[in-house]
Amino acid sequence: MTETRSEQDPLRPADPTEPQAEPQAEPEPEPEPEPESEPEPEPEPEPESEPQAEPEPEPQAEPEPEPEPATAEAAPTEGAESAEPEAEAEAEALPAPERESIAARFRGRLGTVLLAAAGVVLSAVVAAVVSAYLDIWSVSEPPPGAPKISATSEIWWDLLSDHHLVRSAPGSTYEKSPLSHNDPEASLAEMVTGGGVNAGMMRVRMVLANFTRTPATITSVRARIERKHPAPEGPLYQCGGPQGGTEISRVLLDLSHPERPAVERDTEDGPTRQYPGSTVQVSAQGEPAYFDIEIRADDVAGPAVTYEFVLDVTYTQQGSGGPQHLIVDQDGRPFVLAQGTSGSFTGFRCDAAARGWVAAPAGASGTAG
Repeated sequence: MTETRSEQDPLRPADPTEPQAEPQAEPEPEPEPEPESEPEPEPEPEPESEPQAEPEPEPQAEPEPEPEPATAEAAPTEGAESAEPEAEAEAEALPAPERESIAARFRGRLGTVLLAAAGVVLSAVVAAVVSAYLDIWSVSEPPPGAPKISATSEIWWDLLSDHHLVRSAPGSTYEKSPLSHNDPEASLAEMVTGGGVNAGMMRVRMVLANFTRTPATITSVRARIERKHPAPEGPLYQCGGPQGGTEISRVLLDLSHPERPAVERDTEDGPTRQYPGSTVQVSAQGEPAYFDIEIRADDVAGPAVTYEFVLDVTYTQQGSGGPQHLIVDQDGRPFVLAQGTSGSFTGFRCDAAARGWVAAPAGASGTAG
């Protein structure tokens, strides 16, 4: 029977019972795709192999090939090293004068740079030393060698009360000329410049400045005669004189007695006492102090004497170790004053109205002493 069914025509419908068996046969082809799915798992191992390919960067020991560029770099350095001897050879191939000129230029530039650097360093050192030096002395005492107290002087006359007399050089004829710039003082100054000398009296204004931090106390002022010589014997010229009120000179110094210190008085005819009668100080690092002194030379009827002198100012200062002396002169030169004249005056007087000189009337008195 089985064989007969197998030989049956396939076009013949099967029994209703057989379909149950046929679905059993149909699932058989379904497993056939399963073997096809078997290749599907094959791609799964492929991704597994891909992550394995990722570690292939382990051959990122390709950095190991990096040495290859290193070797490439080394190659040019080797070439440079090989080129250096070539350059040296070329330099050696340069003529000797060229090599010497190159060396000389190099040495010159190097010397210039070194000199510039040394100049900058020296300037900085000098500036630092000077700054420190000034800072130190500006807050303490004057630098060594500098005067602790300085003095300047000025000669002057008050023509409203003083007689300004000049003994002119022999042969002078100033009376034939008008007053210089219509100024009696300017005319008398020209006579002194022309060889004459001031005579009789003069005023000296001293200006003292204390550079220390300690006040200075003036104790005396004296005249120190440097030289004596005959006065010029030319004509006498005089201006000024008492006109109304007379200024009283409080401090007087007589050149006829240089051993005596200056004296002071309160009135024209009052008693005198040694100057200063009270404490006179020059303040420490303060404003300058002014001192006016009237200096006189004695009057004579005959040939006169000229005195060249300086003023010796004695002062004390705490910590100075005793009296100190300050010499005052006229811009580095001694003061000059000749003896006045006594008896009748035989010279010329200035006349402001006439703007010139007129002969003194007979019997006119000499300079006021």
